[in-house]
Amino acid sequence: MAPREATDDGLAARFWVGSLRRIAQRRSVILGYHGIGTAQRRDDVFRLLVSPAQFTLHLRLLSAAGFRFVTVAELADQLGADAPPPGLAAISFDDGMRDNFTTALPILRRLGIRATVYVAAGLIGGYSPWIATGPAAEILREDEIRGLADEGWEIGAHTMTHPDMSVLDYEQCTAEIERGRETLEEITGQQTLTFAYPFGRYGPEAIAAVRTAGFRAAVTIGSGSWSRLELTRAMISAGDPIGLVMLKLTDRYEPLVSSPPLRFVRRASKHLRSAIANRPHGDDPRPPGPPAY
Repeated sequence: MAPREATDDGLAARFWVGSLRRIAQRRSVILGYHGIGTAQRRDDVFRLLVSPAQFTLHLRLLSAAGFRFVTVAELADQLGADAPPPGLAAISFDDGMRDNFTTALPILRRLGIRATVYVAAGLIGGYSPWIATGPAAEILREDEIRGLADEGWEIGAHTMTHPDMSVLDYEQCTAEIERGRETLEEITGQQTLTFAYPFGRYGPEAIAAVRTAGFRAAVTIGSGSWSRLELTRAMISAGDPIGLVMLKLTDRYEPLVSSPPLRFVRRASKHLRSAIANRPHGDDPRPPGPPAY
């Protein structure tokens, strides 16, 4: 007889695969990550680093459920009047963490999956403002961005300085978009096809600037929309159990957390994490930043 733990794991896997298979029959999904790695909780207060084991589990469950993996640009190519055909899954990363190359790439390569990475061009070769000092905070270097492009990954735009675009006017949005895109295209020699709004925040001016820039599509966070410039995306964090990942993939998460009690809890939690993240880090020259999504 199989050990109880192994049997329980097998039953759980079958349950989640079955649930994902039903999702795949109804819709496509875009998953968003930041880093793939580990760090002390005090160094990753926004839970941006998903462990390699957790990330691999997500990919294997999606694959077993019959999802077909594409880049965000490829998914956008299949958008109809309302939504893409069901059964597509796009894996995306925000900011351009260096572990996307050192850790995520080997995992995805073994599984035959290409991803999309949205690089904040002004951070290239530097450090994330939202993770404490150390290797876990490193941002992709130029040669690593080219390496990802050579592997068939899509290199997407994520502005130059990662601002909150909801507070910028049209000219400021355009400058951020164009500077970021030009930098990435100079590095890769390829056209940058899609865009991700930093923090998932944007307004009419940002949408207009993205439209004028001619991007094929733009992704946001949990909007539940398949509008070409506001594509829904499930952002996954280190603290998400698989059941919560499922909620995010079905667009049930946002309505739940938008309820008044949970809104209060999230706001209080965000303020606490910001206070912790903005504490002094000795001689660390990086500016503190707002919570990343």
